[in-house]
Amino acid sequence: MARDSKGRSAAVIWLLASPAICLAQHATDDPLATADDAFGLTLGLESVGLYGPGGVRGFSPQTAGNVRINGFYFDQQGSLSNRVVEGSTIRVGIAEIGYPFPSPTGIVDYDLRHAGDGTPTASVVLSDGPYQSRGGSVDGNVPIVGATLQLPIGAGFQLSTGNSQGNDGYTSKYTSFGAIPQWTPTENITVRAFIDYQALTSQRTLPNVFPDGDVIPPLLEHYVGQDWAQGHLWTENFGAMLTARLSTHWTLAASGFRSVVDQPDSFSDLYFDTTKTGLADHQVVSYPDQTTESSSGDLRLTGRFIAGSWRHAVIFEAHGRDTLALYGGADVVDVGPAYIYQGLQVHEPAFAYGPLTHDRAELWSIGTAYRAQWQGHGDFTAGVQRESYDKTVVTPGIPEGHLTDRPLRGYTTGAIQLAKALTMYASYTQGLEESGTAPSNAQNRGAVLPAARTQQEDAGFRYQLSEKLKLIVGGFEIEKPYYNIDLDNVDRQLGTQRARGFEFSLSGEVTKGLNVNFGLLDGKVAIIGSNLQSDGVGPVAFGQPRLLYLFDADYRFQRWPAFSSDLVVYRFGAVPASVDNTLSNPAQLLINLGGRYRFKLYSHAATLRLAYQDLNNNNFWNTSLSPGFYQFQGSVVIGYMTVDL
Repeated sequence: MARDSKGRSAAVIWLLASPAICLAQHATDDPLATADDAFGLTLGLESVGLYGPGGVRGFSPQTAGNVRINGFYFDQQGSLSNRVVEGSTIRVGIAEIGYPFPSPTGIVDYDLRHAGDGTPTASVVLSDGPYQSRGGSVDGNVPIVGATLQLPIGAGFQLSTGNSQGNDGYTSKYTSFGAIPQWTPTENITVRAFIDYQALTSQRTLPNVFPDGDVIPPLLEHYVGQDWAQGHLWTENFGAMLTARLSTHWTLAASGFRSVVDQPDSFSDLYFDTTKTGLADHQVVSYPDQTTESSSGDLRLTGRFIAGSWRHAVIFEAHGRDTLALYGGADVVDVGPAYIYQGLQVHEPAFAYGPLTHDRAELWSIGTAYRAQWQGHGDFTAGVQRESYDKTVVTPGIPEGHLTDRPLRGYTTGAIQLAKALTMYASYTQGLEESGTAPSNAQNRGAVLPAARTQQEDAGFRYQLSEKLKLIVGGFEIEKPYYNIDLDNVDRQLGTQRARGFEFSLSGEVTKGLNVNFGLLDGKVAIIGSNLQSDGVGPVAFGQPRLLYLFDADYRFQRWPAFSSDLVVYRFGAVPASVDNTLSNPAQLLINLGGRYRFKLYSHAATLRLAYQDLNNNNFWNTSLSPGFYQFQGSVVIGYMTVDL
């Protein structure tokens, strides 16, 4: 289920991040050989596994607010660039065992770029593709005072001209800059900071298509957006972290972060009531400056004690966030009937904007946890948190809205080693998670939906098939409120979604030179509640496939170790494409093939990468906004070269 509860498909996102078609990497990165499971690992710009930050078990950890940076609580508003992060790990299932204060939708734990041992380093990446995009990045580490004070720093740029079939005119410019200073005055104290800046400009807007009833619209052959509808977005993330070993047993960790997303210009290009012939009601939405900014922080005191074969840890934690979102004020212009494939250009309307809605949410949490590890036998954790949530919404013309919640949430996880190669695990977790924002086709477009109580149960086993090959099998059940668009076109809670599923992971080296990463999810996100039929709600959540699997394989030739080839097979099943389940999007199978050549460039490690995305040249509608589509384009070739200096 690679789509979150709002129906925004992560299928294409994670396909594009898969090892067969990633855009850049460090020359020696090998996430397929590094991954402990098939549930999601990113190393550099290369990702493997079934899940990613935007999709875990049918939901989005990022949307839910379950983001960490090196274990620190972080309220992320904008994406983190590869200038400041090495990658990320998805904490779900057995990977959550022992992890402090987990959440039902899983945790995305980002790993900041490493400073190294005080040696100057640099990596240069030049890329070409997909869709006539070209770019480059330079990332390095500058020792200022040896290993005591270091400055990892980097910059990148990418230009997309979109001059290829299906994407003519879809242009954008992307710039990123990041710095991650690290100060280690003593062996017991480490101070890290980071600043991450990204700009996405001149981005033309791809249309979203909404069908009339249970019809699938005709596919498009070229870009059909408005040339003048060019959006701009700026993202800033910065913060600092302190880790101090106070004594033999006690460690103090503290952090403070700031995350800002600013969209001074943005548009939505919408085709409503689209028929089988492609005739639709064409509307364009223009938004005034939309901004979301958040401050968050974490304070944690950890005590560790050893008694024989037992290791004990006691954790006291406090974290919080203060988020302000300014949204709304959009103007919607109906430009009349049009065929979605014509690309009819209209004159830019004189948009008249309204006042913005001020949406402020605060979350404060204190908690304690205990962990007991019995070497060679088991690992048990229990924790409790008291949370205080306050949300105030000031919308022009209507009374001020206020929402509060004071849940006491707990969790417990456990793993028992039944044999040297066999470990059983189980967990129960409660959460208070964000519900995302209303999509552009909703009457309350852009509204930040309230946080909701959630819970998760899961259990399974891990079996070590060999020294380098692991098998994980498990099942889970998750309950969360179901937000989607009702019959009045308002995004609100329509019921409760209950996700039940079965997971399978096979990851590691099968034979010398051959690494595999196979993940499978078989499950269902059912909608429960009263009066569902009268509210136009079907029994299965929008955009949720019943079956999803991803198979990655990489083979390094023994006779020619400089060469390797890789294969990705990704299948996601048929999904409900409307809230009432009357429309279904068919299953899709994507196959990607690629290869690498590792060599020395003037004594520096280098990698040349070529990849062919989508061998079977699929061209299909993918579920997007509820209940809408955007078109996935077929085969593309991607190439890049990485040099480590």
